[in-house]
Amino acid sequence: MQKYIGQQLKTARHNKRLTQEQVAEAVGLSAKHYGCIERGEVSTTIAVLVRLQQVLEFEVSIIIKI
Repeated sequence: MQKYIGQQLKTARHNKRLTQEQVAEAVGLSAKHYGCIERGEVSTTIAVLVRLQQVLEFEVSIIIKI
């Protein structure tokens, strides 16, 4: 599940033409930690996902795998 969410975040970031550093700064994470989230190496909290959704402007449904 972590890898799936990370891939969806990466796609959303690419669609907005942002770097990992720009996204990380906007949501208050280190670039290293955000990179780990995108690679599916670590899980994240709902609060961080909400901030990411606001910055990347993606539909929440893209990160929910049913």
